[in-house]
Amino acid sequence: KTLRDALDQLKLSIDSIHLAPGDVTALLANMRYRLGPRFAGEGIELQWDVELLPVSQSLDASAMSELQFMLFEALSNVLQHAAATVLRIEASATDGGAVLRIVDNGRGFDVTAPPRKGLASQRERASAMGASVQIASQPGRTVVEIRIG
Repeated sequence: KTLRDALDQLKLSIDSIHLAPGDVTALLANMRYRLGPRFAGEGIELQWDVELLPVSQSLDASAMSELQFMLFEALSNVLQHAAATVLRIEASATDGGAVLRIVDNGRGFDVTAPPRKGLASQRERASAMGASVQIASQPGRTVVEIRIG
């Protein structure tokens, strides 16, 4: 799985070179295209509730890369740890920004435990791009929420 993750991340990174800065909708669609088959192969139903988001002027190429890594980390965690059968991707516009949610119905985890490397990097990446990340988890429902702008 580590090799598959690395290959997926490489493909996503190459794809992102062609994305317009601030086009979060295109970034999400690209991730769906690249990772959808992985979820299907693992027996995870992918639900998609993504609005057409306005292009965010605050997200330059570097911020888009940080966002991509944050999303990939959250999705990779679902594949590797959650034992989920349903994964829901949500995105909606807010005043001057957007909110993205990765929601799964897996086993959950203790969010009060000392953060593992992936969770700590989520917060660092969010801070670097001026976003915030909130994580809530219990058995049957984990939500990673990223607020931009």
